[in-house]
Amino acid sequence: MVNTVFNPHQRLAHFSVPSQFIAKGLLLAMLGTLGASLGVAQLAPPAAAQEQSAAENAVQRQLLGQWQAKDPTSEEVFTFIFAPDNKLFVVLPAPEGTSVALQVEYAIDTTTQPMQLDIQLSPEQVAATIFEFTADGKLRLPLEGLEPGQPRQTAFKPNTTQFTKTSEATTVPEDIEVIELEAEIAKTRSPEGEAKNYMYALTMVQQAHYVEQGNFANAIEDVSIGLRTETESYLYQIVPQRDNKKSVMVTATAKDATLPSYTGAVFVTQVNGKETTVAQVCQTEQPSTSPPVMPQAPTRGSVEVQCPVGSKALQLQ
Repeated sequence: MVNTVFNPHQRLAHFSVPSQFIAKGLLLAMLGTLGASLGVAQLAPPAAAQEQSAAENAVQRQLLGQWQAKDPTSEEVFTFIFAPDNKLFVVLPAPEGTSVALQVEYAIDTTTQPMQLDIQLSPEQVAATIFEFTADGKLRLPLEGLEPGQPRQTAFKPNTTQFTKTSEATTVPEDIEVIELEAEIAKTRSPEGEAKNYMYALTMVQQAHYVEQGNFANAIEDVSIGLRTETESYLYQIVPQRDNKKSVMVTATAKDATLPSYTGAVFVTQVNGKETTVAQVCQTEQPSTSPPVMPQAPTRGSVEVQCPVGSKALQLQ
Protein backbone atom coordinates (compact mmCIF):
# COMPACT_ATOMS: atom_id res chain seq x y z
CA MET A 1 0.00 0.00 0.00
CA VAL A 2 1.21 3.53 -0.75
CA ASN A 3 1.03 6.02 2.09
CA THR A 4 1.21 9.79 1.94
CA VAL A 5 2.97 11.94 4.48
CA PHE A 6 0.96 14.50 6.43
CA ASN A 7 2.69 17.61 7.76
CA PRO A 8 0.37 19.58 10.08
CA HIS A 9 2.18 22.80 9.14
CA GLN A 10 1.21 22.34 5.51
CA ARG A 11 -2.43 21.51 5.90
CA LEU A 12 -3.71 21.32 2.36
CA ALA A 13 -0.48 20.04 0.87
CA HIS A 14 -0.44 16.68 2.61
CA PHE A 15 -3.87 15.17 3.00
CA SER A 16 -3.73 11.43 3.14
CA VAL A 17 -4.88 9.94 -0.15
CA PRO A 18 -5.39 6.27 0.71
CA SER A 19 -6.74 4.90 -2.58
CA GLN A 20 -8.56 5.49 -5.83
CA PHE A 21 -11.85 5.49 -3.90
CA ILE A 22 -10.99 8.76 -2.20
CA ALA A 23 -8.84 9.99 -5.05
CA LYS A 24 -11.75 9.92 -7.49
CA GLY A 25 -14.33 11.22 -5.08
CA LEU A 26 -15.11 14.22 -2.96
CA LEU A 27 -11.54 15.01 -1.91
CA LEU A 28 -10.45 15.92 -5.42
CA ALA A 29 -13.65 17.87 -5.95
CA MET A 30 -12.68 19.95 -2.93
CA LEU A 31 -9.12 20.39 -4.12
CA GLY A 32 -10.37 21.37 -7.53
CA THR A 33 -12.59 23.97 -5.93
CA LEU A 34 -9.65 25.37 -3.99
CA GLY A 35 -7.46 25.55 -7.04
CA ALA A 36 -9.95 26.61 -9.68
CA SER A 37 -10.32 30.29 -10.47
CA LEU A 38 -13.42 32.03 -9.20
CA GLY A 39 -16.20 33.26 -11.42
CA VAL A 40 -17.83 29.92 -12.17
CA ALA A 41 -21.48 30.28 -13.13
CA GLN A 42 -23.74 30.25 -10.10
CA LEU A 43 -25.63 27.00 -9.71
CA ALA A 44 -29.20 26.73 -8.49
CA PRO A 45 -29.55 27.33 -4.74
CA PRO A 46 -29.74 24.15 -2.65
CA ALA A 47 -33.08 22.74 -1.64
CA ALA A 48 -32.57 23.64 2.03
CA ALA A 49 -33.24 27.28 1.18
CA GLN A 50 -36.90 26.33 1.13
CA GLU A 51 -38.98 25.98 4.26
CA GLN A 52 -38.54 22.51 5.68
CA SER A 53 -41.47 20.19 6.07
CA ALA A 54 -42.05 17.94 9.06
CA ALA A 55 -40.82 14.96 7.05
CA GLU A 56 -37.66 16.80 6.06
CA ASN A 57 -37.04 17.81 9.65
CA ALA A 58 -37.26 14.15 10.67
CA VAL A 59 -34.72 13.13 8.04
CA GLN A 60 -32.50 16.04 9.06
CA ARG A 61 -32.52 14.84 12.67
CA GLN A 62 -31.67 11.31 11.59
CA LEU A 63 -28.79 12.63 9.51
CA LEU A 64 -27.20 14.66 12.31
CA GLY A 65 -24.17 13.05 13.92
CA GLN A 66 -20.96 11.26 12.97
CA TRP A 67 -20.94 8.72 10.15
CA GLN A 68 -17.97 6.58 9.19
CA ALA A 69 -17.11 4.57 6.11
CA LYS A 70 -14.11 2.40 5.33
CA ASP A 71 -12.11 2.77 2.17
CA PRO A 72 -12.51 -0.62 0.43
CA THR A 73 -8.89 -0.63 -0.81
CA SER A 74 -6.81 0.80 2.01
CA GLU A 75 -9.08 0.01 4.98
CA GLU A 76 -8.66 3.66 6.03
CA VAL A 77 -11.68 5.11 7.85
CA PHE A 78 -13.02 8.54 7.03
CA THR A 79 -15.82 10.45 8.73
CA PHE A 80 -18.69 12.72 7.75
CA ILE A 81 -20.09 14.88 10.57
CA PHE A 82 -23.49 16.39 9.79
CA ALA A 83 -24.05 19.35 12.11
CA PRO A 84 -26.84 21.89 12.72
CA ASP A 85 -27.19 24.93 10.47
CA ASN A 86 -26.47 22.75 7.44
CA LYS A 87 -22.77 22.34 8.19
CA LEU A 88 -20.87 19.28 7.05
CA PHE A 89 -17.38 18.35 8.25
CA VAL A 90 -15.42 15.87 6.12
CA VAL A 91 -12.70 14.35 8.31
CA LEU A 92 -9.88 13.00 6.19
CA PRO A 93 -7.53 10.34 7.58
CA ALA A 94 -3.80 10.95 7.70
CA PRO A 95 -0.79 8.92 8.81
CA GLU A 96 0.61 9.24 12.33
CA GLY A 97 -2.83 9.85 13.79
CA THR A 98 -3.25 13.41 12.51
CA SER A 99 -6.41 14.41 10.67
CA VAL A 100 -8.04 17.54 9.34
CA ALA A 101 -11.71 18.33 8.77
CA LEU A 102 -12.94 20.30 5.78
CA GLN A 103 -16.00 22.41 6.60
CA VAL A 104 -18.62 22.89 3.88
CA GLU A 105 -22.38 23.37 3.76
CA TYR A 106 -25.03 20.87 2.73
CA ALA A 107 -28.71 20.79 1.86
CA ILE A 108 -31.24 17.98 1.45
CA ASP A 109 -34.45 17.47 -0.48
CA THR A 110 -36.64 14.69 0.91
CA THR A 111 -39.44 15.11 -1.64
CA THR A 112 -37.56 13.19 -4.35
CA GLN A 113 -36.95 9.47 -4.74
CA PRO A 114 -34.16 8.86 -3.93
CA MET A 115 -33.61 11.80 -1.61
CA GLN A 116 -31.12 14.42 -2.77
CA LEU A 117 -28.06 15.87 -1.06
CA ASP A 118 -26.21 18.99 -2.24
CA ILE A 119 -22.71 19.60 -0.89
CA GLN A 120 -21.92 23.28 -1.33
CA LEU A 121 -18.15 23.61 -1.71
CA SER A 122 -18.34 27.33 -2.44
CA PRO A 123 -21.03 29.85 -3.41
CA GLU A 124 -20.37 28.93 -7.03
CA GLN A 125 -19.88 25.18 -6.81
CA VAL A 126 -22.26 22.47 -5.64
CA ALA A 127 -21.65 18.73 -5.76
CA ALA A 128 -25.02 17.03 -6.24
CA THR A 129 -25.67 13.47 -5.10
CA ILE A 130 -28.36 11.25 -3.56
CA PHE A 131 -28.77 9.42 -0.25
CA GLU A 132 -30.97 7.02 1.66
CA PHE A 133 -31.14 5.23 4.99
CA THR A 134 -31.06 1.44 4.83
CA ALA A 135 -33.28 -0.86 6.86
CA ASP A 136 -30.43 -1.44 9.32
CA GLY A 137 -29.83 2.28 9.81
CA LYS A 138 -26.86 2.83 7.53
CA LEU A 139 -26.45 5.80 5.21
CA ARG A 140 -25.99 5.09 1.51
CA LEU A 141 -24.22 8.02 -0.14
CA PRO A 142 -22.52 7.81 -3.56
CA LEU A 143 -19.14 9.57 -3.61
CA GLU A 144 -17.29 7.99 -6.52
CA GLY A 145 -16.81 10.58 -9.27
CA LEU A 146 -18.67 13.26 -7.34
CA GLU A 147 -17.67 16.63 -8.82
CA PRO A 148 -19.22 20.10 -8.88
CA GLY A 149 -21.37 20.76 -11.92
CA GLN A 150 -21.76 17.09 -12.87
CA PRO A 151 -25.25 15.58 -13.25
CA ARG A 152 -26.76 14.10 -10.14
CA GLN A 153 -26.73 10.31 -9.97
CA THR A 154 -30.31 9.02 -10.20
CA ALA A 155 -29.96 5.53 -8.71
CA PHE A 156 -27.73 3.63 -6.31
CA LYS A 157 -25.09 1.25 -7.60
CA PRO A 158 -24.18 -2.06 -5.93
CA ASN A 159 -20.89 -0.61 -4.64
CA THR A 160 -22.35 2.64 -3.29
CA THR A 161 -20.58 3.82 -0.15
CA GLN A 162 -22.34 2.88 3.08
CA PHE A 163 -21.73 4.90 6.25
CA THR A 164 -22.33 3.60 9.76
CA LYS A 165 -23.45 6.06 12.43
CA THR A 166 -20.89 6.03 15.23
CA SER A 167 -22.04 8.95 17.36
CA GLU A 168 -24.82 11.49 17.79
CA ALA A 169 -22.17 14.17 18.38
CA THR A 170 -22.23 16.99 15.84
CA THR A 171 -18.93 18.66 16.77
CA VAL A 172 -15.43 17.96 15.50
CA PRO A 173 -13.06 16.44 18.09
CA GLU A 174 -10.72 19.03 19.61
CA ASP A 175 -7.56 17.36 18.25
CA ILE A 176 -8.74 17.72 14.63
CA GLU A 177 -8.08 21.00 12.83
CA VAL A 178 -11.06 22.45 10.96
CA ILE A 179 -10.41 24.11 7.60
CA GLU A 180 -13.20 26.23 6.15
CA LEU A 181 -13.18 25.90 2.37
CA GLU A 182 -14.83 29.31 2.00
CA ALA A 183 -11.94 30.97 3.84
CA GLU A 184 -9.33 29.06 1.87
CA ILE A 185 -11.03 29.90 -1.41
CA ALA A 186 -11.03 33.59 -0.47
CA LYS A 187 -7.24 33.46 -0.44
CA THR A 188 -7.25 32.76 -4.17
CA ARG A 189 -8.47 36.31 -4.80
CA SER A 190 -4.85 37.53 -4.74
CA PRO A 191 -2.46 36.33 -7.48
CA GLU A 192 -0.11 34.74 -4.95
CA GLY A 193 -3.00 33.09 -3.10
CA GLU A 194 -4.26 31.68 -6.38
CA ALA A 195 -0.82 30.28 -7.22
CA LYS A 196 -0.32 28.69 -3.80
CA ASN A 197 -3.68 26.95 -3.90
CA TYR A 198 -3.10 25.75 -7.45
CA MET A 199 0.25 24.31 -6.44
CA TYR A 200 -1.12 22.57 -3.37
CA ALA A 201 -4.00 21.17 -5.40
CA LEU A 202 -1.69 19.94 -8.15
CA THR A 203 0.72 18.23 -5.77
CA MET A 204 -2.18 16.53 -4.00
CA VAL A 205 -3.70 15.42 -7.29
CA GLN A 206 -0.37 13.96 -8.32
CA GLN A 207 -0.20 12.00 -5.07
CA ALA A 208 -3.70 10.70 -5.70
CA HIS A 209 -2.84 9.83 -9.31
CA TYR A 210 0.21 7.86 -8.18
CA VAL A 211 -1.81 5.89 -5.64
CA GLU A 212 -4.32 4.98 -8.33
CA GLN A 213 -2.15 4.54 -11.41
CA GLY A 214 1.36 3.79 -10.13
CA ASN A 215 2.76 6.81 -11.99
CA PHE A 216 2.33 10.56 -12.22
CA ALA A 217 0.14 12.52 -14.63
CA ASN A 218 1.99 14.22 -17.50
CA ALA A 219 -0.43 17.09 -18.07
CA ILE A 220 -2.93 19.13 -16.08
CA GLU A 221 -5.67 18.03 -18.47
CA ASP A 222 -5.03 14.42 -17.41
CA VAL A 223 -6.14 15.02 -13.81
CA SER A 224 -9.50 16.55 -14.74
CA ILE A 225 -10.48 18.48 -11.62
CA GLY A 226 -11.24 21.82 -13.23
CA LEU A 227 -7.80 23.41 -12.98
CA ARG A 228 -6.72 25.71 -15.80
CA THR A 229 -3.27 25.85 -17.37
CA GLU A 230 -3.26 29.64 -17.51
CA THR A 231 -4.82 32.50 -15.55
CA GLU A 232 -4.37 36.25 -15.67
CA SER A 233 -1.30 36.07 -13.43
CA TYR A 234 0.28 32.63 -13.87
CA LEU A 235 1.09 29.84 -16.29
CA TYR A 236 0.73 26.36 -14.77
CA GLN A 237 2.48 23.25 -16.03
CA ILE A 238 3.24 19.69 -15.08
CA VAL A 239 6.85 18.88 -15.93
CA PRO A 240 7.33 15.09 -16.24
CA GLN A 241 10.64 13.74 -15.00
CA ARG A 242 12.76 11.08 -16.63
CA ASP A 243 11.11 8.39 -14.54
CA ASN A 244 7.55 9.45 -13.82
CA LYS A 245 7.18 6.57 -11.38
CA LYS A 246 9.59 8.21 -8.95
CA SER A 247 9.02 11.97 -9.15
CA VAL A 248 7.17 14.78 -10.89
CA MET A 249 7.44 18.58 -10.93
CA VAL A 250 4.68 21.19 -11.27
CA THR A 251 5.34 24.88 -11.84
CA ALA A 252 3.58 28.22 -11.57
CA THR A 253 5.35 30.80 -13.72
CA ALA A 254 4.52 34.42 -12.94
CA LYS A 255 3.54 36.62 -15.88
CA ASP A 256 4.18 39.77 -13.85
CA ALA A 257 7.78 40.48 -12.85
CA THR A 258 6.60 41.75 -9.46
CA LEU A 259 5.25 38.32 -8.44
CA PRO A 260 7.10 35.22 -7.19
CA SER A 261 7.08 31.94 -9.09
CA TYR A 262 6.59 28.48 -7.64
CA THR A 263 7.69 24.88 -8.10
CA GLY A 264 6.04 21.88 -6.52
CA ALA A 265 7.45 18.37 -6.44
CA VAL A 266 6.17 14.95 -5.48
CA PHE A 267 8.62 12.16 -4.74
CA VAL A 268 8.25 8.45 -4.08
CA THR A 269 10.43 7.30 -1.20
CA GLN A 270 10.75 4.48 1.32
CA VAL A 271 9.98 5.06 4.99
CA ASN A 272 10.07 2.19 7.48
CA GLY A 273 10.02 -0.27 4.60
CA LYS A 274 6.87 1.20 3.05
CA GLU A 275 6.55 3.12 -0.19
CA THR A 276 5.46 6.68 0.54
CA THR A 277 4.77 9.85 -1.47
CA VAL A 278 5.89 13.19 -0.13
CA ALA A 279 5.26 16.64 -1.61
CA GLN A 280 6.74 20.12 -1.23
CA VAL A 281 5.99 23.53 -2.76
CA CYS A 282 8.83 26.06 -3.12
CA GLN A 283 8.49 29.82 -3.75
CA THR A 284 11.17 32.09 -5.17
CA GLU A 285 12.53 34.33 -2.43
CA GLN A 286 12.36 37.31 -4.76
CA PRO A 287 9.86 38.22 -7.49
CA SER A 288 10.72 36.19 -10.56
CA THR A 289 9.26 35.06 -13.87
CA SER A 290 11.26 31.81 -13.60
CA PRO A 291 10.13 29.07 -11.22
CA PRO A 292 12.67 27.31 -8.99
CA VAL A 293 14.46 24.27 -10.35
CA MET A 294 13.52 20.77 -9.20
CA PRO A 295 13.77 20.42 -5.40
CA GLN A 296 16.12 17.84 -3.95
CA ALA A 297 14.55 14.45 -3.33
CA PRO A 298 14.43 13.08 0.22
CA THR A 299 17.04 10.53 1.18
CA ARG A 300 15.92 6.97 1.82
CA GLY A 301 14.03 6.79 5.08
CA SER A 302 13.41 10.54 5.13
CA VAL A 303 10.45 12.71 4.10
CA GLU A 304 12.35 16.01 3.99
CA VAL A 305 12.41 17.72 0.59
CA GLN A 306 15.01 20.48 0.13
CA CYS A 307 14.01 23.57 -1.84
CA PRO A 308 16.73 24.86 -4.20
CA VAL A 309 18.87 27.90 -3.47
CA GLY A 310 16.95 31.13 -4.03
CA SER A 311 13.63 29.64 -2.93
CA LYS A 312 11.84 28.79 0.31
CA ALA A 313 9.52 26.01 1.42
CA LEU A 314 5.90 27.09 1.77
CA GLN A 315 3.75 26.62 4.79
CA LEU A 316 0.05 27.32 4.25
CA GLN A 317 -1.08 29.44 7.18
